Amino acid sequence: MEQDERSQIKKYFARFPKWTIVVMIFSLPLLGLYGLGLIPIAIAIWGIVAYNKKPSDAQMDAWIAEDLKNLQSKALAKTGLDSAELIGEPVVVYGPRFWNVGGAEVGIRKGKDNVVRFMPIGVTVINFTPHQLVAYQCAVDLTTGNALSESTDEYFYRDVVSVATQSKTMTWDKASLAAKALSATPLASLMVGGKLQFNAAETFVLTTSGGTSIEVLLRDPKLIE
Repeated sequence: MEQDERSQIKKYFARFPKWTIVVMIFSLPLLGLYGLGLIPIAIAIWGIVAYNKKPSDAQMDAWIAEDLKNLQSKALAKTGLDSAELIGEPVVVYGPRFWNVGGAEVGIRKGKDNVVRFMPIGVTVINFTPHQLVAYQCAVDLTTGNALSESTDEYFYRDVVSVATQSKTMTWDKASLAAKALSATPLASLMVGGKLQFNAAETFVLTTSGGTSIEVLLRDPKLIE
């Protein structure tokens, strides 16, 4: 993906420039004074026009799909696997990421299609070998394409006791959330008593007999609202 396209992604998630409204409100009364308000109003209009020149939802989905596809080869490299060792297609599971984002840019936006899109994206790639499944996890910064906060795990099939999607309550303390996630998104408005809680979070969970697990937040109604 070219750098210009990465810049377009930033525009997609940019929040409405409220300063434009403030400038217009204070500049309108100045129009009668030798047109003094024309320049600031023109600047405000330019800001609104620039804000509305965003990539389409379909274009964003195509860019996200491109980054997810590129992660499959990175997952092989990070886990020391060769594609010849695999016995099936990888499974890619992803969702929003608000914690341990590794300095990634943070954004949230509901598109014209009413689909909520996030950055960074928390991604889990699961590859299958004859005796093990090998998982690679990271936070993808869509504005750079970088995979941050990477981790890997390996599980023997005999140790896997369940793989399911389930609805559950998830809670994060403010200290565990990325500062950018609270300042750049509406998440701060969802905090209650210093905690962010989703009561109906849909998650993907893989659990082993040893009590370890892979857990991916997929979506939550509160976020969609």
